[in-house]
Amino acid sequence: MKTIDNKTIEQARNADIIGFFRKHCGFSFDTLRNAYRCKEHPSLAVNGDRHSWFWHSRGIGGYGPIDWLMKIDNIPFRHAVGIVSGIKLITLPKIHETMPPPTLLLPDKRGISVRLYDYLCCKRGIDGWVVSTLIHEEKLYEDKRGNVVFIGFDENQEPRFASVRGTNMGNGFRCDCAGSDKRYGFNMTAYMPSERLYLFEAPIDAMSHASIENAVTGDITAWKRDNRLSLAGTTDKAIPFFLNQHREVRELVFSLDNDQAGCEAAVLLARKYADKGYSTRIESPIGKDFNDDLAAFLAKQKQEKRTNHLHRDADILPF
Repeated sequence: MKTIDNKTIEQARNADIIGFFRKHCGFSFDTLRNAYRCKEHPSLAVNGDRHSWFWHSRGIGGYGPIDWLMKIDNIPFRHAVGIVSGIKLITLPKIHETMPPPTLLLPDKRGISVRLYDYLCCKRGIDGWVVSTLIHEEKLYEDKRGNVVFIGFDENQEPRFASVRGTNMGNGFRCDCAGSDKRYGFNMTAYMPSERLYLFEAPIDAMSHASIENAVTGDITAWKRDNRLSLAGTTDKAIPFFLNQHREVRELVFSLDNDQAGCEAAVLLARKYADKGYSTRIESPIGKDFNDDLAAFLAKQKQEKRTNHLHRDADILPF
């Protein structure tokens, strides 16, 4: 590789991101007011300056193609500059072929999951049995900073994907761990082989859907009758691996967020997998996502219990 000077770096840093996406990623865009929305990944948006971008489903953003290559493709800085500037002879696909798979860097575990239970069960309303089972399956743990870590495994039961979620309701911190491979999504598999797979944007959505199932049926194991998979966004990178590992699955239920990005992605993915021979349908939440639906369901249950108590108290009042 030739020497990269400051001028080359600055030019690469300020390169047109739309042109980069079209050339190196094959993405196309719709113009929406003073911004651009990716057709292939509806939650990926570019500002009107054609430099600043943000991938909403992943919570990752940046400025220019160098940031994209480093944050999304795990490309080192010098390689990223070379790719954008055209100095480096190795093309982007070749880099992916020759570079070893990234090593997943997992946060250290905390011994007692106090903040995890408080956040998921008390603040988010998720069924404690669901949480305990996932911890036992090592798909969920609390790190030493008090964050919740969601794990996805490969065919050898080795962790290959991890996302971190802050337990402070105020800041909404979330990110994927370095070295994560989105082909191996966080999932909740059925006890017995099931033909149905529910698909969500995030682990908490999947857990909330499972909690609603338990509450409606009154059975703490009802959620284990079907499979659930988090896509870590609105792309389908995690679907092929899961289907390959669970050949019995024939029905895909797309339960993505009830917003523009989620609804558009659900329609596209449902059509895509229907063309592959699967039975597909869309089951959108009533609120923005299934955690909103769970909160509404629990609030309704609480109100009904309060009303029933009042009626019983009224019945025993002396006249």
